Amino acid sequence: MIEASLRLFGRSVLPCLPLATIGTLIGQLPTAYDVAVHGKPMPINAETLADKDGQWWALYLIGILASLVVWALVLLKQQRIALGTAHTVPLGPTLARLPAILAYLVASFFVVLLATLPFGLIVGLVPLPQALGTAIVMLPLLATSVAVSLGWPALVVEGRGPFAAIDLGLRLTAAHWKRMLVVLIAIVATVIVIVIIASLTVGVLAGLASVAGESVQNSVAVAIVIATVALLVLYLSAYLLVVFNDLRQRAQVSSSSSEA
Repeated sequence: MIEASLRLFGRSVLPCLPLATIGTLIGQLPTAYDVAVHGKPMPINAETLADKDGQWWALYLIGILASLVVWALVLLKQQRIALGTAHTVPLGPTLARLPAILAYLVASFFVVLLATLPFGLIVGLVPLPQALGTAIVMLPLLATSVAVSLGWPALVVEGRGPFAAIDLGLRLTAAHWKRMLVVLIAIVATVIVIVIIASLTVGVLAGLASVAGESVQNSVAVAIVIATVALLVLYLSAYLLVVFNDLRQRAQVSSSSSEA
């Protein structure tokens, strides 16, 4: 699956990178607002969220919804690239699916929350070493997140409803949990490698740009971070699509065998 996802990623970089970059930039609207108002990005925590004004929250919601639409277009484009069909993806039908996309996002959040909550209660009630407590919470969090993420292609590519898409993702994960464990490890490893490479690149290029002044140096660093995030999400989208199609085929073969 890794080789197949890399091939799809390579074939979709040039056609999809502009959309991926737009999706990344749109998601940063609240950060841009903070920079415009406060002169710097503001941390997001319980204290700062209470101080956010209506404009920040409006930009936050707009950024989430618009970026989800863009990433849905990217996934559809990658699917068409994988099938060798026309790469053009109409915007209208994707926008019409926005309520379903939003419902999927909210439902996925609650599924992950419900799956993680018992482990969080255990960590809160039982004295444990910090590393062990973190692992107890993070493992089900990551596993459930990966499981519900399989619903994203079901929602976008197959046109399923939000709850049916999440249900399919959970069922595929339960039926092929060993393969999904490999997927989870591969995703974590990929993110770590890309973050390391991006950090090194930012350090080198920002250092070279330091002679041009701090503003240029900061601009170079921001541009590298945006490009890295766009490429990372683009690869994860391709990987998710490959995994979904692979598990769907296995499920269909298994169903045909059982009927026979």
